[in-house]
Amino acid sequence: MAYRKDASVTFFSDDLDLSSLRVLVSRITTKKVPALTLILVGIVGMVAGVLAATLTVSTNTFTGEVGILHNTTSGFTVTDNGLGVVANTAAANYVNNTQIGTSGTQLFNGNGVTQGDWVESLTFSTSLTDASSHKVTVNIRNGTGTVGNTAVVSFGSSSTFMKTMSGAGSGTVTLYFDLGSSITTPITVYVNIT
Repeated sequence: MAYRKDASVTFFSDDLDLSSLRVLVSRITTKKVPALTLILVGIVGMVAGVLAATLTVSTNTFTGEVGILHNTTSGFTVTDNGLGVVANTAAANYVNNTQIGTSGTQLFNGNGVTQGDWVESLTFSTSLTDASSHKVTVNIRNGTGTVGNTAVVSFGSSSTFMKTMSGAGSGTVTLYFDLGSSITTPITVYVNIT
């Protein structure tokens, strides 16, 4: 052991040998790499375990529209296209006793629609080819309860009709109904065609 009088550090003679120091460092680094890898994998595993233990995954079922009741004893099929958002403001433009064409889709607003509001759309089709007139009513209600607690839209009256095709074809009529800028879910749609 070497000791200097004016120094406060004690040096061991074998520590001063640089060649043995290099050998010692190279031995440590070769042993540290696998050890560091193990430590890193362990830390990542612990973090994943903590996240898995504290992370709660829950599904939210959004029930914007609960159901639709179609009472179509007259040969009509009604397809609920669901909720959407109005792109452009437009007035109500349904013409009473509109006839379903033999091809294509005729688009109508059942009530005035305002840009940014919620809109419900229904598509009417039929295989009847007798050009007969049929009374159409649509009631859209929202909120809880057996039939929904608030009427949002009431379309149709004793004189609102839709005509079937005058020949074979695949035409449809789609009606849009503005529900307002905010809606209370669930929404229930009642369609009656007689």
